[in-house]
Amino acid sequence: MKRQFYYKRFIWIIFIILYSGLFFYNCLSPYHNWFFSYIYTMILIIWLCREYYQKKLFFQPSFFPVEAHNYILRGLFALFFYSSFVLGITTIVWWQKFRIFNNFLLPVVGICLLGYGIYLREQIPKLERIQATTRFYLSILLIIFSMALGYDSYFLIIYTIVIGLPLVLLQIGHYKKAIRAIDY
Repeated sequence: MKRQFYYKRFIWIIFIILYSGLFFYNCLSPYHNWFFSYIYTMILIIWLCREYYQKKLFFQPSFFPVEAHNYILRGLFALFFYSSFVLGITTIVWWQKFRIFNNFLLPVVGICLLGYGIYLREQIPKLERIQATTRFYLSILLIIFSMALGYDSYFLIIYTIVIGLPLVLLQIGHYKKAIRAIDY
């Protein structure tokens, strides 16, 4: 099966990666223990660009028909995810006292969790719908918790537990109902 090459998308993601690399380097480099959080940020951005290039929405399973998605939950989760990204960067730049250890340890753990979450997502096409849904949301949980660790942020851990976890659980409940409706 031959894959189509999307020139405009490819040019756009190259621009985003180069711009983000420079922007986040300039943004984070003046601060103590910034390097691994920068690496985390760039891995996250490259992965998001890859998802965009492949025309996937990282926060919704692609193996359900369009009408099975709950757009309110989807929108709320997207808002949570992108605000987590902003809060993570903000922790390093302005809220340094809310960093957990302010060293390299948690960002490295965050990088590992992000990598494992991405790996789990890559295994999804080989699975049945119920297993794929479970794996999809496990990978989402790993990725959102990896942000809190990748940015070494107390605030982001609390934000993820209080806002992100319930949103993921609501989405899991929604898709369980969708699976039952599709299978019957």
